[in-house]
Amino acid sequence: MRPARPDPAYVSATAGKAMISTSHPLATEAGLTALRRGGTAVDAYLAAAAVQTVVEPTMTGLGGGLGIMVFDPATGKSRAVGGMALLPAAENVSTFDDDAFQSGRTATVPAWVSAAHGAWKKWGKLAWSDLWTDALSCARDGFIVDQLLWGTIWEYRNVPGITQAGRDVWYPGGRLVCVGEELRQPALARTIEGVAEQGPDYFYRGDFARHYVDVAQAAGGRLTLDDMASAPDKIIDMDLPELVLANGDALHTSGLLFALALNLASIGNLGKMGRPTEDADSLYLSMRIIEESWHHGLALAQSGTAGFGGFQQAIDAVSPEAAEKLWPQVKSGPPHPFDGMSMDTCGIVAIDESGLIAHGTHSTTSTPFGVGLIADGVLLARPVYHFARRPVPLPAGWGTSLLMLRGGKPLFTAASPSISAIQNVFQNSVNVLEWGMTPGESVQQPMFGATLYPSQRPIIEATMGETIIADVERRGLKVQRVSPWEQEMGSCHSLHIAEDGTLDGAADPRRLGRVAGY
Repeated sequence: MRPARPDPAYVSATAGKAMISTSHPLATEAGLTALRRGGTAVDAYLAAAAVQTVVEPTMTGLGGGLGIMVFDPATGKSRAVGGMALLPAAENVSTFDDDAFQSGRTATVPAWVSAAHGAWKKWGKLAWSDLWTDALSCARDGFIVDQLLWGTIWEYRNVPGITQAGRDVWYPGGRLVCVGEELRQPALARTIEGVAEQGPDYFYRGDFARHYVDVAQAAGGRLTLDDMASAPDKIIDMDLPELVLANGDALHTSGLLFALALNLASIGNLGKMGRPTEDADSLYLSMRIIEESWHHGLALAQSGTAGFGGFQQAIDAVSPEAAEKLWPQVKSGPPHPFDGMSMDTCGIVAIDESGLIAHGTHSTTSTPFGVGLIADGVLLARPVYHFARRPVPLPAGWGTSLLMLRGGKPLFTAASPSISAIQNVFQNSVNVLEWGMTPGESVQQPMFGATLYPSQRPIIEATMGETIIADVERRGLKVQRVSPWEQEMGSCHSLHIAEDGTLDGAADPRRLGRVAGY
């Protein structure tokens, strides 16, 4: 189970052959077992992610989506495989009203299983069924509810017990599950067993698909079996561009805004300044880099430029040359606030003995528990909210993970969930690559994060230092102070690969995760 407080042995680790970092110790253990059994980094990623769908159901689930980026040392290239929620063919989100948002119409086609299977077919070595062993055990035999899971359940406590199926899981004995209690999910265990034995067909064309559609339709949904059956053919499978940065390093990521932000940091010589906890100029410019990068991405989105890496126009827009033009605005322009977004996610990074690297996130892309519907133990997420009533615009190039290469060799990889994914990965990347921190030292630094809508003030952990924060505010950049170890800062999972091949990894203490290797 998660420790009550951060365990130094979980926060930071070194290894010589393979490593994985996740936000839950049980997930890390599943991934580490896969690596020790000869599995690839993708096997480890998927085994860990499967466990997270059981032990972190408010963040991720089989009813959500999954994205994974994989670096192949044999080719020196990276590829992305993934899938998010798919709207039913009969759905028209323009007709959504308040009633629709509380109904089965919020149910979409889940892409988690299809994306995971697509990645496994490309890079997996272990049997598909082997990836589900630990997840099945957690669902069937139970796991201990920790304070982070319970806190989210309590925050959304008016939803999970709406249906009898939900009460069977979350209200054992007629009351809400508590911290320290063992939580079993027998219905989910049966679904996992079916997916492990029969693969995506069970989930999209078999008994589960029929039950999932029945639950959605009984609540007014427009999901059909044809919608479910089409999912495996609609996963994303694409090469990632290699983005050459201003300092000569290369970046592999679907989040093009990372390239722009890191180019701005290099052009502004951020690494030659003091750390943000010691230097108000450093903190101010770091926050301004994120502001202007975000607005640059919004302009790209409004112009129709693709942000997922496939078009040269988008790549050019985050190049060193583009950053050079933007830098005067970062340095001398006024603060430029923006609206934040809301999303719950899990991040993972892994490397195997061959040097194959997997990084990415998977998510419900939904409010926890959706509208309270559950089919065979799987929560019906409501990502349709983001299709029909997105509260704020998202920039093109938004992303959650990256891989940095130097001289053609992998150097650093990081992934983070939450609304502050861009801020989190950027800060940890600069901490390690510019200020020379270890990943474990970096994740324990005070951080700034996204805005909590409807406020446009970025959050900042008060432990950054009142003198430093006040100096930033005197320049006109207003912030919202928050307590230390704030979850909305994200949860960075990162690995640094030294010249001699030594692996140095970290798991962010904000979610009490674990990094481990051998």
